[in-house]
Amino acid sequence: MARLSSAQPYLCAVIRPQAIRQMLRWEWELEYRRSNGWFLPVLFAAMVAYLCSLLVREPSPTVWLALLWMTIVFSALQTASRSFSASAGQWLYLNQIVQPIELLLGKTMSTAGSSLLVTWTGLLLFGLWLGWPHIPETDASVATWPFLVSISLGAIAISATLSFTAALASKMDRGTGMMAILSLPLLLPTLLVSMRASKLALLGETPLVLYPNWAGEILMAAIPLALGGLLFPYLWRS
Repeated sequence: MARLSSAQPYLCAVIRPQAIRQMLRWEWELEYRRSNGWFLPVLFAAMVAYLCSLLVREPSPTVWLALLWMTIVFSALQTASRSFSASAGQWLYLNQIVQPIELLLGKTMSTAGSSLLVTWTGLLLFGLWLGWPHIPETDASVATWPFLVSISLGAIAISATLSFTAALASKMDRGTGMMAILSLPLLLPTLLVSMRASKLALLGETPLVLYPNWAGEILMAAIPLALGGLLFPYLWRS
């Protein structure tokens, strides 16, 4: 892949699909094949689900959902916090093959993939060990697919938020603490919108009612990427 010119305007550059594929392949080789990066978040979700099954018997739908979201958030935080940790040589290599926005998109997609894996695994284990929340007036078969859509969009939105803050913190001292500080203002509304969408889906609301909440989750995923496209290219050069 050709090296980028230093005079190339980052904000006006066209995003190249081949660069995104290169980033995803690089992430796969580093995080998954070498360090088993996918295994730790899944193991964490399994441990939380098993401990909850021992401590909580027949939880209410609200408690069940809160425990699931806690698992998703902490797993995504663990994945995003290490997504932008790289040595000086690795940063130099990335600077030669991708643009800043391509790097952010690639890292976000990688984090979102891990978060979706943890989300679906946690959902499966929660249903297996804790059981599906019992709501008498709701048909579980009808509520399943809107709930899956709601919780998957929420996981993607949380991953986008944490990837954006991790990208900013990677260029600052004390990156982990700075990431936690930067994440709070964006993560809280993202989590509130996602929890509301998943709760309404779990209660059996129709997709017509859920569409505004799904749009809110998509917006919460788009805002960090838009901010990252504006801010990260300047930090990239530092």
